[in-house]
Amino acid sequence: MKKPTIVIVALIALIGGFGLSWFGEQARALPEFELIDHNRQALTRDSMRGQWSLLFFGFTHCPDICPISLQTLADMQNAIDDTDVSDAIKIYFVSVDPERDTPEVLAEYVKYFSPAFSGATAPLEALTPLTRSLGIAHAIRNRTETSADYDVEHSAAIVLINPQAEYAGLFSAPHDPLAMARDMTRIVERHPL
Repeated sequence: MKKPTIVIVALIALIGGFGLSWFGEQARALPEFELIDHNRQALTRDSMRGQWSLLFFGFTHCPDICPISLQTLADMQNAIDDTDVSDAIKIYFVSVDPERDTPEVLAEYVKYFSPAFSGATAPLEALTPLTRSLGIAHAIRNRTETSADYDVEHSAAIVLINPQAEYAGLFSAPHDPLAMARDMTRIVERHPL
């Protein structure tokens, strides 16, 4: 590729975001996992069956990426005009900071963005096999035994799970709620429950 072509492709990617990577027939089964949702109920691979699920991994003390991404998901949800489509999609915020993000903390946090959102978490040893299978990076940094003030690094991608509980796609950052609404509408309409 010539240099001007590379620059144009890079600008398009920056302006329009990287959008959805759809795996289609290449979707792969999720591993077995068990998280605890904000109602203290088990959230498992089987819980994902029979619906389209969007998962965002982050933490409630996040100053920017998490609230922006959750607001984007709320805006996407509101932009979907067809109630059959919006009813087919469940949105989950999965915390990678289980020490601070208890189910009670998650319940308060997710309802700020949408009463339809679910929050979930698990001890890191239970969470890591799921995040690893989805390619979601996360790490706790600058933690000391005397302070609860530490950093959590995490991916900004939004994961798409199909109704068969398979990893079906990935929305890369930056996220555009209208583009995501169009993509999700097309996917749900072409692949009904």
